[in-house]
Amino acid sequence: MKKFRVLSAALAGTFIYVFVSVFAGRDGFLAERQQREQKRILAVRTESIQKTNDSLRLECTALLNDMEVIEGLAKKLGYVSDGDKIVKINGLSLEQERLYDAGTPLKASEPEYLPEWVSKILGFAAFLTVCLHSLYQDIKAGVFRRKKKTVFMEGIPVYDLPQI
Repeated sequence: MKKFRVLSAALAGTFIYVFVSVFAGRDGFLAERQQREQKRILAVRTESIQKTNDSLRLECTALLNDMEVIEGLAKKLGYVSDGDKIVKINGLSLEQERLYDAGTPLKASEPEYLPEWVSKILGFAAFLTVCLHSLYQDIKAGVFRRKKKTVFMEGIPVYDLPQI
């Protein structure tokens, strides 16, 4: 019976250690959830930067190959060609600057988790708690009490018979 109690204490300690490690350890569920959230944020930012890149590539291709786009951009910048009439309107600002946002730098961070030694201490504490509880139950049941010695008297037979 004593072996079973020690084994049950070891089982409880091991269970607590594994439970804490699986849920809050370095490779546990909480760390995995933090990494998935970080991956989602990086994917959204990458997609935004990719859209800006595609827009810039399209604009660059148009500026290299299409004369009408070049003329339109030159007129936006204030250049005129031969034969154009210039009309200037005061108080009207038509200048538009495009600001391309490449995003803010985001560095991958290490997920937060409980160190291994915390899991081990919690498992060992559970082991000791179950062992002490078992010891308390044994003391309460009287397992460690000294047994009374049976006294034999010589010459007088003693029988344990019910009294009538």
